[in-house]
Parts: sequence; C-alpha cells; structure tokens
Amino acid sequence: MADQDKNSRYEGYFAYRPLSNLPTPPPSSRNSSAAQSPRTTLDDGEPLMPRFRGPAIHLVNLIPSSASLATASVPLVQAILSRTNLPIETVALAVCILDSLDSRFARRWRLSCPLLSGYFSSTSKRHTLPPTPIMPQRQQLHIDSVNPELIILAALVIAVKFMEDPQEASQYYCKAWGRGMWSPE
Repeated sequence: MADQDKNSRYEGYFAYRPLSNLPTPPPSSRNSSAAQSPRTTLDDGEPLMPRFRGPAIHLVNLIPSSASLATASVPLVQAILSRTNLPIETVALAVCILDSLDSRFARRWRLSCPLLSGYFSSTSKRHTLPPTPIMPQRQQLHIDSVNPELIILAALVIAVKFMEDPQEASQYYCKAWGRGMWSPE
C-alpha cells in the first residue's frame, strides 16, 4: 500500500504536459506525400533504392557546413547511391573520407573548385545581361552555385578507386553516377 501512495504522488509529475501554452499544430494532411513515406523516385522518375536512404542522410550530414551555403539534397545523394549500387563497405569508406574533412578543406573548396561553364545556361534569369567579353563566365560564377553533392560524389569515387581499383576515367563517374551534372575538369 505504501508503494501505491508513493507512485501516485509522482503520477502527476510524470504525466504528459504540453511544452508551452502555444497551440499544437494540426496533424499533416493524409494526402501529403511527405507525411506518408520518404520519396522513392526523383522528380524525373528515377527510382531510389530505399536501402540507401540512411547512408544518403549520413553522407549529407558529413559535408562540412562551411563548404557551401546551398543545402545538399538527400534524394539526389540517394539517387547517386542507387545508380552506383555500391557495397555498404565502400559507402562506409566514403563516410570516413567525408568525416576527415575539416574547415581547411572547406576553405580550399570555396576558393578553388572548378565550375562547369554552361551550368547556369538553363536557369539564368530572363532579364539579366549577358556576360561581358572582358570577364569570362568562369570568373562570374560563385562557388555556392556548385551543388555540395559533388563533394559526396568525389568521396564515393575515391572510395571505389581504393577498394576496387577500377580503371575508369573521371568522365565515366561524372556521366554515369552524376548524370552529367558536373564537369570532370
């Protein structure tokens, strides 16, 4: 009986209480695809392997925050992993490579990353002036226009070349894994 009195004394303490007086947001819509499950395809219909969702999230979280102002896309990294269909050991080595990157890497990345010259041709604004002939396009692009997923692609390529030692050229990885999103130069 004494134990019951002791437990009932703490019952009010451990009861659920709202964190604040602010109203609780309504539950997500039943028709919302984001609330139902993670994405299984990219916007272009490319299928994403669900087994690579966790590794994709982990890889995205390991990109140094000062490397880019742009946020890396988990579905895009998941698509890269789905295209490569790498063994988990190779992905783990890429995780180790990304984990070893520090602020010095991020600074060097921001100062020296090569850019694809035609990268903005389809997304440029309608009312912008064309680049002047004095300044080449390469100098006008900002490093934050480069997707940070390129860092993950590079880590994956290094991991594959270490584990399997394939004789593929950089162009292969840019076209097959990156779907031509980046230049091999």
